[in-house]
Amino acid sequence: MKIRDKLYKYNNPIITKTVNIDDSIYMKIKELSEEVFDATISEIMNVAIEEYIERNNPSFYGKSEGETVTYRAIRLRKDNIKKLNDYCRKTGISFTRLVNGALKEFIDNQ
Repeated sequence: MKIRDKLYKYNNPIITKTVNIDDSIYMKIKELSEEVFDATISEIMNVAIEEYIERNNPSFYGKSEGETVTYRAIRLRKDNIKKLNDYCRKTGISFTRLVNGALKEFIDNQ
């Protein structure tokens, strides 16, 4: 990958989407944003989703018993939304569970 490939094109804008995010996952992503990476929460989420898409193996991530969730407005790349919607239609797994699964995998691989 070339360094310039890390830049996004205008045809892949950021779109605000509201999604139920497991609170424990959100807090870990927030911690990564504040203490590990020089990136916003949304930037980390987009990278996590892009890695998930690159693996091309969507799987169901169930909410843990007793887990609380919050409906959050997150800023996702248009291409990431499109691919997750494709997975949703193909697998029947909800958009919310796909996003939470991508974030959980990212955290687990830290």
